[in-house]
Amino acid sequence: MNSARVVFRKELRELFGSKQSVITGVLFALFFGAMYSLRLTADMPISLDLSLGSLMFFLSMMIGVFLGYSNASQVFIREKMDQVIETLLCSPADLRQIWLGKTLAVTLFSHVLALGAGVLTAGVTSARMGTLAVPNPPVVVHLLFVLPLLIAFIVGLLGFAQLLLGMKENRIISMALFIPIFAGLYGIGYGATGTLAIGWSHVGIIALAAIGLVLLLAWGTRFLSREKIVTSLS
Repeated sequence: MNSARVVFRKELRELFGSKQSVITGVLFALFFGAMYSLRLTADMPISLDLSLGSLMFFLSMMIGVFLGYSNASQVFIREKMDQVIETLLCSPADLRQIWLGKTLAVTLFSHVLALGAGVLTAGVTSARMGTLAVPNPPVVVHLLFVLPLLIAFIVGLLGFAQLLLGMKENRIISMALFIPIFAGLYGIGYGATGTLAIGWSHVGIIALAAIGLVLLLAWGTRFLSREKIVTSLS
């Protein structure tokens, strides 16, 4: 775990030290958080807490997933693009520790920005409605504890593929995922501002599914090998 911690700190420091990553993430969260909160208040919902809760539930999830998707490519493929992957493979850390450290770094970075978008949504909604608007407890639990599990699964899955596959295959995967994720981000706000009540059952089901998927993915990393990664460079 010490090696995973070293990789985690290194990648997290580089993510927060990258002006491009930070500015892109902040602008992304500001734009969608403000846009959908303005739309929510313009519709004058009958049940503000339910509407805000459903919006924050879906919007933070899509923003977190999109930022995880976009930053995973930078973190996992960078060594391949710079042709220094062999140096990383010669380090004392095994592949599972490298994968874990990188996955956790991107997850934390994306989760912080997704939470920021949620806080902005609640703040703008409160200011526009003239009252304190807060989501219900299940949504709060989802934002704090379940959302990072979902982001970790997406980031970990992409990282697994990006380490194992060649550059051509990774470009195909990235393009195949970009369109539905971005389309979902645009469309989710228009379908999530109703009075859908996010309850404990929704959060519990998603949490169990996310935990199961993350554990399955962690088990699958045993199939990573240095030979396969080196072969994918050719």
